[in-house]
Amino acid sequence: MKNYLIKTLALILSLILVLPAAVSCAKTGGDEAGTTAAGNQSAAATTSPIPETENPYDENGYLKDKIPELNYGGETVDILYWNNAKNVEYTAEDDGDSVNASIYYRNLKVEDRLEITFNWIGEKGDYGQRADFNNIIAADLSGDCIYDIVSAYSTTIAMAATYGYALDLMDYSDKLALDMPWWGADLTDMATINGKLFFATGDISTNYLLRMYGTFFNKEMISNNNLANPYDLVDSGDWTIDKFLEIAASMKGSSTTGGDVIYGLVHDAITLEALFYGSNLSFVDKDSNDMPKLSDTWKGDIAQTLVEKVSDYCKTDSVLNDSKSDEKTFTEGSALFIIYALDFAMNHLPGSGIDFGIVPIPKYNKDQQTYSTTLNYKYSLYMISKGTDIPEIAAYTLEALASESYRSVTPNLYEVAMKIRYTTDSTSQRMIDHIRDGVSFEVGRTFTHIFDYETYRAIRKALAGTAAEGWSSTASSLETVFNKQLESLIQSEAFSSAN
Repeated sequence: MKNYLIKTLALILSLILVLPAAVSCAKTGGDEAGTTAAGNQSAAATTSPIPETENPYDENGYLKDKIPELNYGGETVDILYWNNAKNVEYTAEDDGDSVNASIYYRNLKVEDRLEITFNWIGEKGDYGQRADFNNIIAADLSGDCIYDIVSAYSTTIAMAATYGYALDLMDYSDKLALDMPWWGADLTDMATINGKLFFATGDISTNYLLRMYGTFFNKEMISNNNLANPYDLVDSGDWTIDKFLEIAASMKGSSTTGGDVIYGLVHDAITLEALFYGSNLSFVDKDSNDMPKLSDTWKGDIAQTLVEKVSDYCKTDSVLNDSKSDEKTFTEGSALFIIYALDFAMNHLPGSGIDFGIVPIPKYNKDQQTYSTTLNYKYSLYMISKGTDIPEIAAYTLEALASESYRSVTPNLYEVAMKIRYTTDSTSQRMIDHIRDGVSFEVGRTFTHIFDYETYRAIRKALAGTAAEGWSSTASSLETVFNKQLESLIQSEAFSSAN
């Protein structure tokens, strides 16, 4: 329970020192029943650290977290979230569905563990509502500062970070164990700039787990046409761009005899970007000082060759580029391959009758050691609002939600739902592990708004064969602009070393 009391002049002055001029919050906290303000939260918490000699694993073999015993006296934690996320993530009922039930009980366990109460506030926050959602955050920071934690569509939160709406998570690294398996380590490494990190994700987000790109194929078509089995190719290390295109091209996509039209690949242009990241390419990487710099790979020989091969194939009759019918074309048995997020298996394929398999995104060539992938943008990022008066509680809440998701939601989502209920064989289940192990992030993609969204628009058009010029010319024209835009990110209010 957060009581709205008039704080002392000293506390007001201290808040002025830490909040930007745009933040004018009316929300306060602190009473004698156990709720506390930002500077005195630990006083109300009963803490008992885990002994260092204790077994680090729980009875089910999961790593324990290091959250001490805490009691925040029923403090309300207000969470603003996007209520039009692709898959259920934040709140759910115990309606008999194992995933929904695990989310429901996760929330109850965290409330009980920390002695807090969740107040979930949903607003539309998808791609089309990026600006509106950030306006909601800005209005809150200029008013009552109700929100403690904010979570939404990936780019929406990346925008909020650069606008200065989020607290630096590194200031709470003693509470947020970002090196633990329930957090996405690659995202954490990528998004840390000048030693600052403003958002995170991982097991806490079902959409992070379900929006990873994979390659779906029709097993019956593979067998009937005596084509190389993608499962075997993955295991042997031969699942490469060349092999993928070779197999896909065997389906001609047209019929001269009046028979069914079967495509080698159906896509909506968006998903082709997975082939770029599957080839270990990126627009931005890090220098020796762990600072972002424009990568050499996105405009190098491998990128150029990849674009040429894929775009040449995409111009043939073997490929259908149609955002309105790509899912339907595959589920009706009229395409051999579709590149899609993993939730395609649970949201589109049940009841289709298609005997399908799932494999990682193909590697560029055999010399590439591992399979790599990225996420569709419709995944969630989490931040602590700059206007919260309970940052310590917010940090422990994120850690507890992520930790509990790791040991209860993820097992239900992956082991029960994705691997048993929605896949057709045990090999696909193993391939899902390959996909998850290869997830990668990069600054150019996550902060695409800084680059006027060209870090995804340009490569999508190039791979689909719809660009007005070749990739070499496109890269040359974008390089100078990208460098300036990247510098603006580094020098932004949020990331600047001066702040």
